[in-house]
Amino acid sequence: MKYYRSSFSLATSLLAAICIITFACNKKFDEPPVYKAPDITPDLTISELKAMHSYGRFEQITEDKTIGGIVIADDRSGQFYKTIVIQDETAGISIKLDAYDLYTSYPVGRKVYIKVKGLFLGDNNKLIELGGGIDNSGFSPRLDDIPSALIDEHLIKGTVDNVVTPKLIQVEELDNYADQNTLIQLDNYEFAGTDTAKTFAKPDLSSSAVNFTLQSCSGKPIVLRNSSYADFAGYNVPNGNGTITAVFTVFGSTQQLYVRDSADVKFYNNRCGAGGTGEVIDLKTLKSFYNGTSLTLGAYKISGVVISDPTSKNIAAGNIVVQDKDAGIKLYFGSSATTSKFNTGDSLVIDVAGGVLQEYNGAMEISLSASDLPAAALATGKTVLPKELTVQQVKEQLPGIEYTLVTVKDATSEPGTFSGNKKLTDATGSLTLYTLTGASFAGNATPAEAKTYTGYCLMFNSTAEMIIRNINDVTDGSVVTPSDDNIIISEYVEGSSGNKYLELYNAGTNAADLSKYTLKLYTNGSSSASSTAVLNVVTGLPALPAKSIVVLKYSGASLTLPAGINAYNSAVCNFNGNDAVTLEKNGIITDVFGSAGTDPGTSWTISGDISAAKDKTVRRKSTYNVGNPDWSSSAVSEWDVVLATDDVTNLGTR
Repeated sequence: MKYYRSSFSLATSLLAAICIITFACNKKFDEPPVYKAPDITPDLTISELKAMHSYGRFEQITEDKTIGGIVIADDRSGQFYKTIVIQDETAGISIKLDAYDLYTSYPVGRKVYIKVKGLFLGDNNKLIELGGGIDNSGFSPRLDDIPSALIDEHLIKGTVDNVVTPKLIQVEELDNYADQNTLIQLDNYEFAGTDTAKTFAKPDLSSSAVNFTLQSCSGKPIVLRNSSYADFAGYNVPNGNGTITAVFTVFGSTQQLYVRDSADVKFYNNRCGAGGTGEVIDLKTLKSFYNGTSLTLGAYKISGVVISDPTSKNIAAGNIVVQDKDAGIKLYFGSSATTSKFNTGDSLVIDVAGGVLQEYNGAMEISLSASDLPAAALATGKTVLPKELTVQQVKEQLPGIEYTLVTVKDATSEPGTFSGNKKLTDATGSLTLYTLTGASFAGNATPAEAKTYTGYCLMFNSTAEMIIRNINDVTDGSVVTPSDDNIIISEYVEGSSGNKYLELYNAGTNAADLSKYTLKLYTNGSSSASSTAVLNVVTGLPALPAKSIVVLKYSGASLTLPAGINAYNSAVCNFNGNDAVTLEKNGIITDVFGSAGTDPGTSWTISGDISAAKDKTVRRKSTYNVGNPDWSSSAVSEWDVVLATDDVTNLGTR
């Protein structure tokens, strides 16, 4: 007999099943617990912890204290091994832990609290670390890791995704103690040109780590150290210039950087000197691109006046020395280039794109090709006035003044001919006077008596050297009388109220084209001019005859001047006793009163008078007929101070 389940029973069963399924689907499961940050307030800063340590020793911490910090480096990339680095608002420190894959528990950005009681302080050649004991198994004791079994006992995890902003700093400002184990940022750095084809380290482990020297366009170099166990060891280093973020460390006195991974190196910009827009750049800025290794220049042009003399042959074939208002440099176009077509005083603009800025025997030069030689000079007969220095001052100011004209007075050369190296001595010391054996005057006898020597100076490796252009660079006089037009600042009046005057004197033998001369006023220590006056514009005169004077005044000046003397209004005369005035000829500073960019207080000190330029008249001594762009030497000996306020008795006469 067959049995059939009734339809009621079947419906009842289906209803029960639906209820069970519905109940099961509506069941509320347990959710994971919400993370709650530990309620811990550190009672010891990292700086205070570091202060407990003496270099070369180990200290066990006995105080029940807690530090807190944010992880700034972990072992994710392999650059750091069994180590994390934490930093608080006062300092940073390395934590040695006997565990792997620390980044899974202590990633960059995690707040970590460390109970330091029972732990040890030590240092790895002055890099301070926190560990778990002293390991005596090696050649010398070292700080041991915190044992894995004790890590959770001492380290307490805090919040994640905290951000530590790297400290933007210059290498020169880094403090080996205070800044170690902290996150820093350096701008405008790059790998040396010889390293740009290399990888970050040695992935074949032929060396456990690799050091690179990072260099800046203008700052101090620093070591970058990379582990060959890092996962980016085989990546090519970037060959541009830019920003690097890294943990600053030390090894003895050596400053080192450790990046966390390759993303910390953002060298995306043009290398030093490799940019440019094709515009003219001043020599001082161009030379600042050099950072110890030769570099290929970008789209730049330079301008300057030739100060070398090809006719005397005291410069090697293919070379020219040019100087602008602030600096000088040697240009090498190749030994076959016809550089002899340019003479002393020629004004040139040279396209140096693709040229190599390099050091040759200790002095800076740009190596170019013969095709880079300009077709012709822009102008001829330009004058560059030498800077009067003692031998000692030459030595002190090199290499800053290399390849610029310098005059040394009352100097004596050792006997013999000029050819080769001769000692040139004044009252302050000696330097080398060098003359090529093929120079036209090489066979001339050196003077037995003291003379004035003019030439350009440089460091030949470690030796200070002067090179005269021709025999006319050796003269008798202690007073140099220029043969060209030569305007100087000859009197300065800073009187009561608006009574301010400036006297200019053409000490040369030719009339001076006033369109070539510009006065600039620099106030309150500024390095930027607040007023500028081109002399032909402010006076309405096309030229100033030889041995003639022109006087300028502030618009508020009201003193009665000597008969026949007229004064022209100029905002450049709106000076006080602590402001600076420069006189330029063809854009080159030829004379100064005061030092632009320097604030002396209330007055310049002149001839020992600390208030000489305030409410007084200052006259240039008649024995000085050449401008002096070096205020530090001019102020000492070239001026007479008239104590009476508003004294214009001799204004307009010389």
